[in-house]
Amino acid sequence: MESTANSNLIPAPVTAAISEFLKSAKPKTHRTIFDLLFNGYLRIACAIVLFKFFPNPAIYLLAIYVVTSGMGVLVNLAHESQHSTLLKDKRWNDFVGAWLCAYPVGSIWGSSRAVHLAHHKYLNTTADPDRHFHDEQDKSDPIQFALYLIKLVLGGQVWTSIVVNGFLRAKESASNAAQHESIVAMPRRAYPEILNLLPVQAAVFAIFWLVTGFWWAYFALWLIPIFTLGTLLGYVRGFIDHARLADDDALRSEGRLVSVPYPSVIDRLFFTGLEFHFHAEHHLFPTVPHYYLPELHKILQSDEQYCRRYLLRTSYTSFLSDYFKQISRGEKSRITERVYERAKEA
Repeated sequence: MESTANSNLIPAPVTAAISEFLKSAKPKTHRTIFDLLFNGYLRIACAIVLFKFFPNPAIYLLAIYVVTSGMGVLVNLAHESQHSTLLKDKRWNDFVGAWLCAYPVGSIWGSSRAVHLAHHKYLNTTADPDRHFHDEQDKSDPIQFALYLIKLVLGGQVWTSIVVNGFLRAKESASNAAQHESIVAMPRRAYPEILNLLPVQAAVFAIFWLVTGFWWAYFALWLIPIFTLGTLLGYVRGFIDHARLADDDALRSEGRLVSVPYPSVIDRLFFTGLEFHFHAEHHLFPTVPHYYLPELHKILQSDEQYCRRYLLRTSYTSFLSDYFKQISRGEKSRITERVYERAKEA
């Protein structure tokens, strides 16, 4: 039997200060346009044009990095739309999030939304569909962790992203719906949503060919970043956002809520996208757009009932270093062990 209780994510009482903040923390259309066009697509366009005029191995590697960072912005904006915080109008929120953010980077928006909302609901339980992101059990020694990273950079998540989210989850949700057992409530559609990727990817293919003059540019500058570096950084960040160390404070780490208020330069280059390094704040109040999260962080840190509910990390890179040292010594998170023991007993 799976454990689905997660008392740590039950919100503490909303104070007057938080209530007042939430009233004003609404989506801004101009900020979404700026993030989409300048932080996302302009960055990608610059990388493509740079490679067009200087098609050599060094510039190719630079272009891969820049394209991946632009993709990261689109992924974060798609994530924002899944919480209906991208645009005020729901129809435009869903359309822009799906067709301009998710589908171009190969993400199946509706399926991903269902999985992600279930992740929020069941975080830190065995029912969390994204548990493989932050589960330390299969990353508990250096060899396991290294193999996991190698799998990611070699496209090892293609099966999960395309086949599982594109087809299998929809069938599983439909079969479980009659028994009211669906943890991931997939949207009902007249046809598989994955088919929406086809015209979008065809358009991306044509644009890359037209701009660069190389028919293979789509594969080299788009698909390779999606399934290698993009997948690696996305999954590693997902791990850091919720993983725990053996010496973490028991109370603050119980709910797997983590924020990195002051990311390092390396963090910003490879891991952080927009302001989602305030990840605990996002989980506690997921209806708050990303550009309000720094302000929300200050409010919650000044409130004892909230600041004691989550961990603050020094940086993403320092956590990876500490975690590798921990598993090299054969240590595991004591809290993780207790959670798994309780799940087995249940």
